[in-house]
Amino acid sequence: MSEIFLPLALAFGGLLAALMAYRDVRRGGARFYTLEREAILRRAGFTLLGAAVLFVGSVGWLVYDRQQLLDEAAAASGEVIEGVPTPTGTPFVESFPPEATETPTPDASLPTPTSTPIICRAVVEGTFGNGLTLRDVPNGAELEILADGSVLTMLTDEPAQESGGFTWVKVRTLFGAEGWVAQQFIQTSAACEG
Repeated sequence: MSEIFLPLALAFGGLLAALMAYRDVRRGGARFYTLEREAILRRAGFTLLGAAVLFVGSVGWLVYDRQQLLDEAAAASGEVIEGVPTPTGTPFVESFPPEATETPTPDASLPTPTSTPIICRAVVEGTFGNGLTLRDVPNGAELEILADGSVLTMLTDEPAQESGGFTWVKVRTLFGAEGWVAQQFIQTSAACEG
């Protein structure tokens, strides 16, 4: 923006000076005495000369800016131009034959990372105070009654099974008892579903 402001200002100043010269020429030809007419026309001539200088200055400024841009672009592409600094890169020296690079070896004394299993928890809900029966097998013998709000750990070693109109899942209570419960009466977190 600033590169074009000065040439535009010079061109605008030249236009104003040319309009003033035109006005003075028109006034110099109208009903003035000869001496006054000569003074007005002389002033118009100087104003017109100033307008021409301003126009030439604006065009020269634009040409100068354009040349600077071209020189910088040429220097960036690697050409050597007097008076324009050229960017110097870091030289790359390739050795022949190529040198071997060392690859890091894992430290055998460090433990191997293993994935942490996700422990899914469930809460007994929806038994209306009757509790949920923990059974030894799906729809099998009763082990204990789990009250509403009991926290269970879901066991994934065996898949869910259908029996007696219910879906049965294997769980472990907080006290370590393992067995099967009806999935319809437990609430699991969203991360464990699926």
